Amino acid sequence: METSSPFVFEATTDSFEEAVLTRSNTVPILVDFWAAWCGPCRMLTPILEKIVEAQAGKVLLAKVNTDEQQELAARHRISGIPAVKAYFKGKVVSEFVGARDGRFIEQFIKQLIPIEGDREVSDAAKLLADGMPKEAAEQLQQLLATALPVEVASRARLLLAESQLLIGGADLSVVRGLLAQVDPRSVQSDRAEELLTVIEFMAASDDEGGEQQAVQRLHENDRDSAARYVLAAAQARRGDFASALESLLAIVARDRRFRDDGARKAMAAIFGLLGANSDLSHDFRRRLQVVV
Repeated sequence: METSSPFVFEATTDSFEEAVLTRSNTVPILVDFWAAWCGPCRMLTPILEKIVEAQAGKVLLAKVNTDEQQELAARHRISGIPAVKAYFKGKVVSEFVGARDGRFIEQFIKQLIPIEGDREVSDAAKLLADGMPKEAAEQLQQLLATALPVEVASRARLLLAESQLLIGGADLSVVRGLLAQVDPRSVQSDRAEELLTVIEFMAASDDEGGEQQAVQRLHENDRDSAARYVLAAAQARRGDFASALESLLAIVARDRRFRDDGARKAMAAIFGLLGANSDLSHDFRRRLQVVV
């Protein structure tokens, strides 16, 4: 079962570590454990080779002759052949035993191949989680300039909207536009709705004469909940979430009826934007419990 394909190769006990495990850090690799005497193997291997060839390098195929590489087969607990194991990032991520038809193999491989742009979006999500929204936004803007699958593009737009809200000073109409492009059928749709709640709160910074007027009114009457709410919205809009939460907490402590408990709801929206691991959220959640 020799092949001259650049996408199909023989693996041995000596080469397996580098050729399969290390290489699988960048591309999924199928490992076909077979033997010359095995009839089902002779049926399966050509199907594997043909489908892997069609993927043009998005997935590779390593073939292991179990008669010649008995130690390797034992190490990977091969008890029946043909056996196919899929490796990605050095680990088995899927496997099957026995001959299968082309339709099964195509679906099996399809689930292994990373979706275009998905890794970059995941990297941006990690940047956001690590408190680096500017860096995440830069990466996402570059990514969205390319053609992406619908699901990946939806996730990228959602994360870009989130990062812009966290950075502060965002044009809310632009952020709304990003969220409007999130596929409503996607798993991101619920998160998009949560961010729209944050935007609605931030938009209140333009109400009743805006922040400057709100500050003036608070100088005259420190208990003016409407003015303090506008101030909190302006503080959040420019990314000063600590001050925004402080302002909202003051409203909750004095006037739960304002905007039908709107200050507490706005705090909850900010908590959602900042994420479950935010120290600021933890602190203000604790303080909120005291006043409610």
